[in-house]
Amino acid sequence: MEEKVQIKKKWYQKILTQNEQSSKFLIAVITAIISLPTFIVVYGYVPEIKLPFGDGYRIDHFVTFTVVFIAVYFLVKKLRVIVYGVCILGLAVLTFTNFQGTYGLKDLYYDYSTMLYGLQASNEKINFDEWQDVQFYSAEHIIEAADYKVEEVRNTGTNYAIANFQDYEYLHRHRKMIQYFSIFKEVRNRWNYVYDPFGEDYYASTSETIEQLEYDDKFKGDCDDYSILMGGLIKSVGGEVRLVRTTVYLEDSSTVGHLYPEVKIGDSKSLEAAIYIIKAELFHKESKNKSIFYYKDEDGYIWLNFDYNDYYPGGKYQSFIRESVLEL
Repeated sequence: MEEKVQIKKKWYQKILTQNEQSSKFLIAVITAIISLPTFIVVYGYVPEIKLPFGDGYRIDHFVTFTVVFIAVYFLVKKLRVIVYGVCILGLAVLTFTNFQGTYGLKDLYYDYSTMLYGLQASNEKINFDEWQDVQFYSAEHIIEAADYKVEEVRNTGTNYAIANFQDYEYLHRHRKMIQYFSIFKEVRNRWNYVYDPFGEDYYASTSETIEQLEYDDKFKGDCDDYSILMGGLIKSVGGEVRLVRTTVYLEDSSTVGHLYPEVKIGDSKSLEAAIYIIKAELFHKESKNKSIFYYKDEDGYIWLNFDYNDYYPGGKYQSFIRESVLEL
């Protein structure tokens, strides 16, 4: 009789152990399922975190996911019924916002894809040689030449801003950035390099360069004219633009001056979005196996290279010297 009781006890203990293991496994699975979308949403509000040594490797992704996972695991284990209710409520809210068009499954997928792509995509962190006390010559002439408030410039800018990428509705949160990219594409595909008059610096205004379209639907000029045109058009639709003077060292050891535009796109999270949008969506062929080049200022804002060296925003630099900078 006692032997039968012992057998039953062992059988119950075995069942309890199996149930406990199954329960732990179920909690882990539920935690993983809940943690991923929670992490994606929370990550967008977490500032950039870097290790204070070496190359300053970013760890905000790892730290955020670890904290979210531990918090969710604790809640699922201790407050399982409440968590299940919150999950059901969350799904209901996501379903509602999806039909409302404010935030849906496509947005969640996009945020997840952006984060993953930003982790694996190549982008160039560059140590620029900055010349701090160099005056930007002809600054007044160039600012005046940008003439972004002129009606013809404004109209061209708005038309170019919506000339491309209108089918990417799920990227609506980055509408301004996409409009800048559309302007870049329109200008770059029409650009042809033509030298200034010999021995002179000629600064064609944005409106003057736009008038060239009447002849053959093409823009012509040198780097100054290109930078003024790009800067004027992007300023006309609300963008922030800087023009950077640099010195380019040629193969024969001689040097030549160069001017290029860069456009402010936001913080490091905006850079992740820009990398995904450029390399995975809008300029996939043009940027394949290439890096995204940018400048990060002292306030942590990202300025994307909009020079004509490549056929996508964030193309390569001609030089890593920042001789002087003019903000339009």
